[in-house]
Amino acid sequence: MKIQDLERTALFKIFVRHLGCYQGDPTSQELEKLAKTKGHMLLIIRMRWIFLLMLCVYGLYAGSLLLSSSHDYSHDTALLTIPACTLLTTACYNLFYHLFYRELSHFALSNHLQILLDIIATTVLIHYCGSVFSPFWAIYPFLTLEASLLLERRRDTWIFCIVTILAFGILIAAEASELLNPVDFPFITEDQQQDPRYALLLWTWTVVMMVAMTTIGSHIVRVNRRKELSLKQLVVKDQTTKLYNRSYFFKGLNSEIQRSIRYGHVFSIIFLDIDHFKEFNDTFGHLEGDRALKELAGILRKNVRRSETNPPYDIDIPCRYGGEEFGIILPETPISTTAKEPCSPEEMNAVAFAGRIQHEIAALLIQGKRITVSIGIAAFPDHGNTPDELVKAADDALYHAKRTGKNRIVIAGETTLS
Repeated sequence: MKIQDLERTALFKIFVRHLGCYQGDPTSQELEKLAKTKGHMLLIIRMRWIFLLMLCVYGLYAGSLLLSSSHDYSHDTALLTIPACTLLTTACYNLFYHLFYRELSHFALSNHLQILLDIIATTVLIHYCGSVFSPFWAIYPFLTLEASLLLERRRDTWIFCIVTILAFGILIAAEASELLNPVDFPFITEDQQQDPRYALLLWTWTVVMMVAMTTIGSHIVRVNRRKELSLKQLVVKDQTTKLYNRSYFFKGLNSEIQRSIRYGHVFSIIFLDIDHFKEFNDTFGHLEGDRALKELAGILRKNVRRSETNPPYDIDIPCRYGGEEFGIILPETPISTTAKEPCSPEEMNAVAFAGRIQHEIAALLIQGKRITVSIGIAAFPDHGNTPDELVKAADDALYHAKRTGKNRIVIAGETTLS
C-alpha cells in the first residue's frame, strides 16, 4: 500500500487525531494491519452494493406481481416511501464508506458502526414490509457473516448476533403491544397476522438461523485467518528460530526509512553475530548449534517491544539475517553511548538494548559452554539514508567488534567499544 493513502484528506487527518483514534505515526506492522482492515471493508462495501441492487430488482418484481393481482393494494402505496427511503439511506452511507474507507479504517469502531447501521436499516425494512411476515427477515443471517468478516474478535461477532436477535424481538413485542402499528403484508390472511404464536414461531426460527450462521461464519473466518497467518509465517519467518527472515528484514527496513522520512523520526538497527560459532558447531554438532540459535532467538523475542492489541504485532523487528548473524530494527529508537552496563527495561535506546541482549546471552550455558556475541549498531539518518547504506554501516561496525576482540558493542563510525 502507498503510505500517502493514510492521509488522503487534511480534514480526516485532523478529525482522527482529535478523536484520539490515530495513535501516533503508524509503524510498518500497523500499516499491514490497516491494509488488511481496508481490504475487508472494501469487500463488504462491494457486497452491500450488490445486495442493494438485488433488493431493488426484487422490489420491482414484487411490485409487478401486486399490480397484476386481483386485490386492490393501491391504498398501501404510501407505505412504499419509507422502505425506498431506507434503501436510499443505506446507499448513501455505503457511498460514504466507499469514498472514505481508507480514512475510516483508522477508526476502531468504524466497522461496528456500519454493521449497526445495517441492523437498523434491515429492521426498518422488515417493519414496513409486513413486519414478522416480511421475507426480509432473511437478511439478518447475512449480517452475522458481515460481522464475522469485519470484526477481529469472536466476542464482538456474538454481541452483534445478540443485538440483531433483540432488535427483531423488540420489533415484534412493540407491534404486539400496539406501540407500533403492524403493517399488513399482501397475500397474508388476517388470522395469521393476529396470531401471536405465529409471530413467536417466526422469531424463534430467526434466532435459530442467526445462531447457526454466526457459528458457521465465525468458524469459517477463524479457520481462514489461521491458515492465512500460517502461510504468512512460512513466508516471513525463519523456521529454526521463528524470527523474521532476511527478506522481511529488508522489507521492514525500507518501510521504516520511508516512515521516518515522512515523520522526521530516527531509528536504529542492530547486527549481532555469535562469536566462534563454527568451533561450537564442530565441537558439539549442528543440533546443539541449532539449540544455541533458538536460545538466542528467545532472548531477542523477550526483549523486543510488542503491541498486545488484538491481533498483537511486533513493534521492533528481530530477524535472522543469515547463519549465526541476526538483525534487529528498533523504530523511533536513538543511539546512546552512555549505557555501559545492563540497563533497566524502561531505558530504551539502541546501546542500552544491545547491552541487555549481550548480558543475557553471556549468561546462557549450553553443553557447559557459554557463548558471546559481537554487536554493531547504526542509526538513521546519521549512518545512512538507504537500506544498503544502513546495513553496510551496521555490518562494518559488527566486523570491527569481531576484529578487535569480540564480545563487544561498536557504533558505526566510532572506535568506542563496550
